[in-house]
Amino acid sequence: MMNKLLIGWASRDVSTKKPVNIPGQFHMRISQGIMDPVTLTTLVIDNGDDSVIFLSVDLVVIRAGLLDQVRSKVKAMNPEIPVLKILMNATHTHTGPSHYSDKASAWTTGSSTPQVDSVPRDGVDIASSDEYRDYL
Repeated sequence: MMNKLLIGWASRDVSTKKPVNIPGQFHMRISQGIMDPVTLTTLVIDNGDDSVIFLSVDLVVIRAGLLDQVRSKVKAMNPEIPVLKILMNATHTHTGPSHYSDKASAWTTGSSTPQVDSVPRDGVDIASSDEYRDYL
């Protein structure tokens, strides 16, 4: 006899109200509001013996370390979730926020977001890539 297949799905808005760097071009772009929400969608499939957890997020790419950080946070929140079963992909949008953590850039520019210090701020607080990564 086969096990029941359990399927769960959820989606949430992971947009931030702060302006962010928008990667995917050869120059820096800073967001000027939200036209469409940035979403994180989760699909969990479990048959009682094994499971898989798919995460899809509106980013241009999943950079090194992000999946490990997500797994670590999930494990801290609920140790019963099999975090090694979490798989993550990006929708590859060129209009989503940056989550890149660039320590070399932080050393040279004082920010984890390359070129962010050269962007005119006009009193606007721009979220660093590390700040968005933690928020995500």
